[in-house]
Amino acid sequence: MDQGLLPRITKHRLSRFCSVGVIATLIHAGILSLLQAGFDLPRPDANLMAFVVAFVVSMAGQQRFTFNDRLRGKRLNANGLVILFLVNATAAFGLGSVARGGSVILLPVLPAVINYVLLYLFSGSSRFRR
Repeated sequence: MDQGLLPRITKHRLSRFCSVGVIATLIHAGILSLLQAGFDLPRPDANLMAFVVAFVVSMAGQQRFTFNDRLRGKRLNANGLVILFLVNATAAFGLGSVARGGSVILLPVLPAVINYVLLYLFSGSSRFRR
């Protein structure tokens, strides 16, 4: 039975979003480990640097791979990127400061959901495209 076009697109987009997210997360973890072990940076400093690099990788991947059809070959403008960065950083670092025990594993979930929704909305709006 055909489920229609929307469910197929949504599942396809969601799988691409998750793939890019996993790659960005691995990059974040790798850079964090390298900066802490190789350069003996304090964890907060190393985490911030790793977060910024992973964010850039994620945004580039999401724009080129996940939401390219909605962006119509364009990219998000500075306003959209700044809003996404600030919301993502606030959610990630805010949750990181309050998470305890087993809930730590859920830390990436809320920022990821927020990112997906904002990227979907921003990519469809000419106000956030350049």
